[in-house]
Amino acid sequence: MMSEHKTDQSLKYEIGTSVFIDNREWIIAEKQTELIKLQRDSIDGTSKIIEATEEELQELVKKSQHQLEN
Repeated sequence: MMSEHKTDQSLKYEIGTSVFIDNREWIIAEKQTELIKLQRDSIDGTSKIIEATEEELQELVKKSQHQLEN
């Protein structure tokens, strides 16, 4: 099954959506009033979590997408 890749920055991030940051896939795990929590599992089996506002997340995704294009 292929992951959804966010390319349209105007879309809202929904729980379960995949985004790519620094060539790593992160899953939207939780949305709170001010923060979005993203989760990914490392190769060693540990979970990693980051938190960002929607604006911060858009910038991270945009920056990562730009890196892929260059």
